[in-house]
Amino acid sequence: MRVFATALLVAMGVALLAANAFLDRWPWLGAVRAFAEAALIGGLADWFAVTALFRRPLGLPIPHTAIVPTRKDEIGRALARFIRDNFLVREAIERRLARTDLAARLGAWLSKEENAARVTRDTGAALDWLLRASDGNELRNGLGTILRGAFDAVPVSSGLAALLEVLLSGAHAQTLIDKLVGLGRAQLESQRVMIRVRIHERSPWWLPKFVDQQIFDELVGGLEQILDAIASDPRHPARTEIAEALKSLKDSLANDPALAARSRALQTEVIEHPAVRSYAHDLWQRLDTDLHAALADSRSPLRLGVEREIRGIGTSLATEPAVAAKLNAWLEQVLLYLVENYRDPLSEIVSETIEQWDPRATSRRIELAIGTDLQFIRVNGTVVGGLVGLLLYLGWHLLG
Repeated sequence: MRVFATALLVAMGVALLAANAFLDRWPWLGAVRAFAEAALIGGLADWFAVTALFRRPLGLPIPHTAIVPTRKDEIGRALARFIRDNFLVREAIERRLARTDLAARLGAWLSKEENAARVTRDTGAALDWLLRASDGNELRNGLGTILRGAFDAVPVSSGLAALLEVLLSGAHAQTLIDKLVGLGRAQLESQRVMIRVRIHERSPWWLPKFVDQQIFDELVGGLEQILDAIASDPRHPARTEIAEALKSLKDSLANDPALAARSRALQTEVIEHPAVRSYAHDLWQRLDTDLHAALADSRSPLRLGVEREIRGIGTSLATEPAVAAKLNAWLEQVLLYLVENYRDPLSEIVSETIEQWDPRATSRRIELAIGTDLQFIRVNGTVVGGLVGLLLYLGWHLLG
């Protein structure tokens, strides 16, 4: 377009010279001369105006030329103010949001498998980088504090009471009693020699040894008979007594402050024990390694689970108006808050960016963006100038 506009201007100059040269022979060339002369003046004037926007015409230091490069920063600040005062305002944002269902559009986008996979991949990459960027001490300490708080909030005694509640419900109670009876029978069998030694140590010196053996046989045999009877009879009275004793223990664990205090002290001792802390450190190292591997593997259960959840969220937003309405209201409040509180910093991004541009590069960039229209101005100036000159020439001759 610049070549075309310049060629048109040159053509008008040639036409002016030709008309002047042959005017005496062909008087009607006066109209051509008037057209070419006015067109040349109009074209030169518009060339000067267009060129003066971006550079100095012919390199001459004419005042008020090269406007864009010399006033680049002022233009940037004016543009930033224009954006701030006309776009970053509550009324404009509210009008736009009223016409746009952001939640539904977001939901439709997230419900597509490839988009959910992209969000999952990017989120995983960000988390992986975040974990690798630090040594993990803060995160490990934070998790440790959370777990410690959870342990402190639920004493061991309460946990044991809940466990007993489960074990004493339904058929579990008989199974637990069977286990306790079996444990007692096994301990009695393993301690037979120790019991015989203790009976011998506590009996008088003058008592014959066969009497010690008789006492041992009667005692151990009686205990074995009792345990066997309890184990073989589901309705044995001792089972009820054992169940009641366990229930009493459960109530004591749940309600006795002394037991709660003892359990809390035991809990603290266990948590602070070096072996437990070493195990927790090893567990964290393994968890950290597995987490990095899961985030990097697109087919890991973690990545696939997150992807399914994202698609599910997208489907809910796209199909459930109530959910979408809540998200839209939240998004509106967030956007309005950002606009009302950060409109100046947001608009300053424009001015600061333009200020960092090179003046010549900025001028060239703008000229390329709107250059075609500017060259049309030169063409129009040439044509319109020529027509005005022709009309003036014809009017002059008609009136004369």
